[in-house]
Amino acid sequence: MKMKSLLGFSVLILVITVFTFSVWAEKVVLNGIFLGASWGVAAQKLAEEYEKLTGVKVNIELIGRDAIYEKLALEFASRASRYDIFNIDYNWLPQFAGAGHLKSIDEYITPQTELEDFLPKALEITCKWGGKLYGLPQTVHPHLLWYRKDLFENPEYKAEFKEKYGYELMPPQTMQQWRDVAEFFNGRDTNGDGNPDLYGWAAQAAKGYGNVHTWLTFVYCFGGDVFDWETMEPTLTTPEVIEATKFWADMLQFCPPGIHEYTFAEVAKDAAVGRIATALHWSWSSWEVDDPNTSTTLGLWEFAQVPKQVESAPHLAAWSIVVSAYSKHPEEAFKFIEWLENKDNDVRQTLMGGGDPVRISSYSDPRILEAKVEGTDIPRFRRLPEVLKAMETTRPRPLIPQEEQWEIVVSQYLSAIQLGQMSVEEALEVANAQVRMMMERSGYYKQ
Repeated sequence: MKMKSLLGFSVLILVITVFTFSVWAEKVVLNGIFLGASWGVAAQKLAEEYEKLTGVKVNIELIGRDAIYEKLALEFASRASRYDIFNIDYNWLPQFAGAGHLKSIDEYITPQTELEDFLPKALEITCKWGGKLYGLPQTVHPHLLWYRKDLFENPEYKAEFKEKYGYELMPPQTMQQWRDVAEFFNGRDTNGDGNPDLYGWAAQAAKGYGNVHTWLTFVYCFGGDVFDWETMEPTLTTPEVIEATKFWADMLQFCPPGIHEYTFAEVAKDAAVGRIATALHWSWSSWEVDDPNTSTTLGLWEFAQVPKQVESAPHLAAWSIVVSAYSKHPEEAFKFIEWLENKDNDVRQTLMGGGDPVRISSYSDPRILEAKVEGTDIPRFRRLPEVLKAMETTRPRPLIPQEEQWEIVVSQYLSAIQLGQMSVEEALEVANAQVRMMMERSGYYKQ
C-alpha cells in the first residue's frame, strides 16, 4: 500500500514538473532594438502592455542610429538569433533584405493586418524590397516648409515686402518666392540691439548625411534624380541636378552663421527660439516649437508643402520595424509588430509623441484632430494635413544596397561646394565619377 502511494506521489510530481516545464518552455521572449527616439520610447511602453495581454515578453533596447546599423551588421554577419526585431531607417532595407538577413512577413499577413489602411508610400518605400514585404512602417516624417505666421502677417513686413518684390508676402509656393522670403528676413535686427537675430531659413547642412538629406529635396523639386533607374548610371551631372544644386548653394547665404555644421537638433532649436523665419525640416520635429518649456515661439509656426520648381517632391524620412531572418520566433515577432501598428496603436503612438502616423485612418481620428498643446487651445497636430498631402509626392533616398556609401560620397562633395572649395559643376562631376566607380565595383555594369 505504501509502495502504491509512493508511486502515485512520484507520478504526480512528474506530471506537475512536466506541466510546469511545458509552460516555462512555451513562454516566448522577444528581443528588439529600436531607435532611442520618441517612437522607440513609445514602443517600449506599449511592449509592457503587450506582455500583460499575451504573456509574450518583449525586451526593447533603445540605441542611436549609427549603433543600430553597426548592431545589424554584426548580428547578421554571425547569423545570430539574439534579436528578433529591429527598428530600421528605411534606406537600410535593400542592403539587409537583399542579403537575406530579414524575414519576409508575407506568409503572416491576414485581413486583420489591414495593409490597405497604411499610407501607400510608407508601405512601399519603407517595407518592400524585391516584391516582398519585410516589415511594417512605424513613423513617417517628410520634409515640410515651416514658416513663422506672425512674421508673414506683420503689417509692416507685408508692406515692405510688397514694395521691394512687387507681390504680397505669403508662405512661398515656388522656389523663387522662397528665395525672396529668405532674403527679405535674413539678417534682421528684431530686438534693436544692433545685431542680426533673424535669418531667412535653416535646414540640416552638416557633412555626413545632413547636407544630402536637404539637397535631395531641392534635386527632386527641380525635377532631377540621382540615378537613371533603367541603366543604374549616376545622374549627378544632369542639368536638373546642377540647377538644383546651384539654387541650394545660393540659398545657404540666407542661413544663420554656422549652418554648415547644422544637424537635426540645431534646426529645431533655432526655430523654437525664433532665430529663423522659415525652415526645411522633418514634419515630426515640429513638436519642439510647441514645447512650452523650451520654445519662445509657441503656436507661431505653421507648415506647408515644400516650394516647387517643377514640382513639390519632398525627401522622405521614415522608420519601419522588421524581423530578423535568424529569429527563433518570427511569427511571434510579427504578431507583436502587427499589434504595435494596428489602427488604435498607431493613434496612441502619435498621441504619445511617437512620430507621425502611418495609417490613413489616423489622420481623421478625433483623438488626434482634437488634441491641443498642453495648457493652450493650439491644435497639437496641425501639421498632419500637410504631412498627408506630402506623402503623396514624397520621394526616398536612392533605394540601393549601397545607399549608405552613396551618401558618404555625395556628402563630402556637397560639403566642398558649401565651403567654396569646389564649384558646383566640378564637385558633381567628381562625385558622379566616384559613384559610378562604386556601382561598377558592386557589379552593376557587367555585360
